[in-house]
Amino acid sequence: MFKHLLRFSLLLFFVAGVTYGIHYWIYTSMEPKASLELINFAYKFNVGITFLFTSTMILASEQLKQQLGFIFMVTGVVKLGLLLYLLKTAGYEIDKSVFLHIFVPYVVCVVVEIIYVIKILNEANFSNDR
Repeated sequence: MFKHLLRFSLLLFFVAGVTYGIHYWIYTSMEPKASLELINFAYKFNVGITFLFTSTMILASEQLKQQLGFIFMVTGVVKLGLLLYLLKTAGYEIDKSVFLHIFVPYVVCVVVEIIYVIKILNEANFSNDR
């Protein structure tokens, strides 16, 4: 269980770090004087909430293996709702020009989370649950 948590943490932080570096480089190349506040917020929020929710799922995977798919779907809705709420209350303007700054970190974190939830579900032994 802790082996999965360590691997997930390393994978999430590595992929998010590489993606942030690429995103930062492209954005600052196109607009050198532009603000990185929204990009920084989006990456911090998505990585943090994905780490929190998926780590909890990994630690509870033995006890809740029958409900992992449902928990994954619920956390996805909660993450998206919380992100939109925080963006609106923080006063960020969400339009077409900044959509990718929010969408890229969200998708990267969701893909890493899906990969790891699939790995946990594939290793779960459902035949002993009768």
